[in-house]
Amino acid sequence: MIRSVRKRKKRQKDLLGIIGISFLLICGGGFTYYSLTKDSLDEFMCWEKKGPNAVTAIIFDKSVKYSAEQVTDIENSFKFWLKAQEPPTKNRPIDLKFFNEGNLIQVYVADEEELTKPEGLQPLKELCAPKDFKEANELIENPDFLEDEYNEFMQTFNDLIESLLEKSEGMSPIMETIVRISNSESFLKHGEVPHYLFIVSDMIQHTENWSHYPDKNQGVNWEKFEKQMKGTVYMGPRLNQVEVQIFYADGESKREKDIQSPGLMNFWGDFFKNGKAKVTYWIEMDG
Repeated sequence: MIRSVRKRKKRQKDLLGIIGISFLLICGGGFTYYSLTKDSLDEFMCWEKKGPNAVTAIIFDKSVKYSAEQVTDIENSFKFWLKAQEPPTKNRPIDLKFFNEGNLIQVYVADEEELTKPEGLQPLKELCAPKDFKEANELIENPDFLEDEYNEFMQTFNDLIESLLEKSEGMSPIMETIVRISNSESFLKHGEVPHYLFIVSDMIQHTENWSHYPDKNQGVNWEKFEKQMKGTVYMGPRLNQVEVQIFYADGESKREKDIQSPGLMNFWGDFFKNGKAKVTYWIEMDG
């Protein structure tokens, strides 16, 4: 009887030993795998070896005077995009894939001053989305560190978005901004990963090159635009397979509201089609 108890205790010790060794091997293997595959972050918080999983350029049109309701809707939508708690609604049918870990987010402003800088149009902010701390693997990752990184990322973009929704006087170079981005090294250099373009604007183009205001004798006639701009950069944005989503802000004045007819949407539809882009949403924001 005593011998039987001793044997049973020995088997229990052996079993615990096997479990302990197995656990160490699993952890050791996990850390070994992590150390072998570990990548370092570049200045934009993207993985240097792997690079970004996608590139999303966001354009803010500063010539628009956004209403308080529109500002709230935009801010809430971006919080949702940035994986906050806002659920999708009719006006925010955005897929969270746009801001998954490793998506390089570039923020631009459609503004004459930005276009005329000697260094050319550059992103105001350019960062890769961090990993959601709720998805941390506690064996090899520090959830507290990831949460701090995540919150800092969120705050950076929330503050920037708020500042960009303040109106500034001047032209509205929407086309010029799109063309510059579509031909920029910062947007194109990441190769075959998915590319997205978000535009926050009333979509009323207004520059010396082309204006949608009818008193400028240009308007929303695509055929006229195509004929006048043939052979220029306006007819050749490099948007092949870029997915476009537009936050369409209602105009403030009657003049603006009159321009925002189905003809304006058709004009932009032709513009993006000419650039081989794919427009997936026109998200209308009432004033």
